[in-house]
Amino acid sequence: MTNDSLEWMFSCMQSIVFKRIGSKVRTNALKGLMDIVFIVFEKIGSKFDVIGQIYLKLYHDIVAKETALVHLSKKDKALVIGGGSLPATPVLLALSTDATIVSIDRDRTAVKEATQYVRTHHLEKNLSIVYADGLHYPVQLYDVIFVLYGVKQPETMLQHIAGQITEKTRVVLRVITDAHGALTDKTIDVTEHFIIKDRVRTETLGSFESLLLMKKP
Repeated sequence: MTNDSLEWMFSCMQSIVFKRIGSKVRTNALKGLMDIVFIVFEKIGSKFDVIGQIYLKLYHDIVAKETALVHLSKKDKALVIGGGSLPATPVLLALSTDATIVSIDRDRTAVKEATQYVRTHHLEKNLSIVYADGLHYPVQLYDVIFVLYGVKQPETMLQHIAGQITEKTRVVLRVITDAHGALTDKTIDVTEHFIIKDRVRTETLGSFESLLLMKKP
């Protein structure tokens, strides 16, 4: 199959899954299915560069908005929790800023594939891939923390983060919200430990919002 054929096929899948179906998912009813879709797309993209580039484009809008949201600069050290096999968010952060980026994932296979992707694309200068569980990782070492959609036990993750960081640490939580901006995952109580300082929305990957959280005094 030629690159043009792969690109056409993937673009069709992208349009159907993310733009048509994903934009209508405003509850957690299909979260399991969407998680699987993201994992499959990442694994394909990590092995076929033409697909990987298309996959990265899906994240351009949300990552650009999040970068502006936290005012990410070269003096910052940023942690991305849940990078996946093709760590689109960490890669785009590394390409668009001079910040030091560390991406962690608890899936050994995903870490191996992501590490190979970073090496192949010569991104080691400011992007590191680490095998680790975010629930036990020393998050206090970072200025900015990105908690991506698909991370398991998000409520416990937020509790862990809140227990280690200072009030100056910027935390970005990527979630699905309803038409009124409320989180559809009712197991997450963001306001228990954090103040929502700002938020941005994107429809490229579905109905996602990125919340800028600051630890309560």
